[in-house]
This record gives sequence, C-alpha cells and structure tokens, in this order.
Amino acid sequence: MSKPIKLENLSLSFPHKICFENFSALIHYGNKIAIIGNNGSGKTTLLKSIAGYETPLFGNIYIPPVIKVSYVPQTITQYPNLSGGQRFNKELSRALSENPDLLLLDEPTNHLDIYNRKSLMGMLERFNGTLIIVSHDEELLNKNTDILWHIDNGEIKVFNGKYCNYKTGYTLTRSALEQEKKTLEKEKKLMHKKLMQEQKRACNSRK
Repeated sequence: MSKPIKLENLSLSFPHKICFENFSALIHYGNKIAIIGNNGSGKTTLLKSIAGYETPLFGNIYIPPVIKVSYVPQTITQYPNLSGGQRFNKELSRALSENPDLLLLDEPTNHLDIYNRKSLMGMLERFNGTLIIVSHDEELLNKNTDILWHIDNGEIKVFNGKYCNYKTGYTLTRSALEQEKKTLEKEKKLMHKKLMQEQKRACNSRK
C-alpha cells in the first residue's frame, strides 16, 4: 500500500475572483473522488495541477514517486479525423495501458453515446486504483464516486458519500439560507418603515 497523496494549502484566485483558498486533503489509494462546481470555479485547473501540469494554482501537491498517474483531458486535439467520443476512447485506452495507480478524467461523458457511456461506467466500477473525476453527470457521480469536493463560494467543501445524498442536503441548506435571507430582508424593511413612521410622528409633533 503506497503512501497517500498530499494536497497542502491549495489556493486559486484571479484578479476578479477567488476560486478557493487553503484546501488541504489526503488522497488514499482506492479513493473515488468527484470534483464538482459551477463552470469557471477552478475544477479543471485543480485536476490538471494534480496531474502535474503547470497552472496558476498555489500550494503543494505531493505524489509519491511510485504512483503512476494518467490524465485524460476534456479537450482532446489528437486524432482530428475522429469524433469526440472516438477521441476520448483512444485517450482512455492509452491512459489505461499505462496501468495507472491514479486516473484523472475531465468531463469523460461529454461526447459519449449511450452505449459508450454505459461501457465507461462499467470500466470505472472495475478500476481498482484511485480515481478523480471532474463531471456534471449525475449518474456517473452516483455510480462511480464516493467522495465529493464541491468548489463553492471560495472554498472546497468535502463530503463523504453519494452525490444524491449530498445534493439533497445541499439543496435543503441552500433553501433554508434563502428563506433566512428573505426573512431578514423583510424584517429590515419593516424596521425601516417603523423608523420612518416614528420620524414622521416626531416631525408632526414638533410642528
């Protein structure tokens, strides 16, 4: 059993926004991790950084030398005569031929038809190594991952469990926060209205 992969104080920011700050984690062999979040939140940058590519991300990533890493990007420029799905299958076959301990996939189902999508999910279920996926595909997330890294509001929230359970809890939390926000705004307007009425009464009284 190899030592875990260490992520230490990872931060990603741009002049106009902070994607996330001071994220640390241990990735143990066999973990199945999904990176989720809105477009532009930094998911692909985080994945590429773990894959060893130079990115604007700050912090330290330590991958033990014995760990073999294979990465399949979202945009594949090789094989120009093939379709998007065929390009992905070619790159995935290449990645798997390296017998990776860590497999990184960026939006792997984007260009796949139903048959190839089903085939990919079956392959990922049988994959014994460590898996990190960036994806919006809810079926893929539920079937093939059990740890979520959600990039949201300038931080990465970690959830151990299935995406469907996280989504239910997250939706309920967001709904409660929205309701609380509406209540506070309503109370603020009411207080302002009362204040204006008091000022009006005081003005009339002086007259």
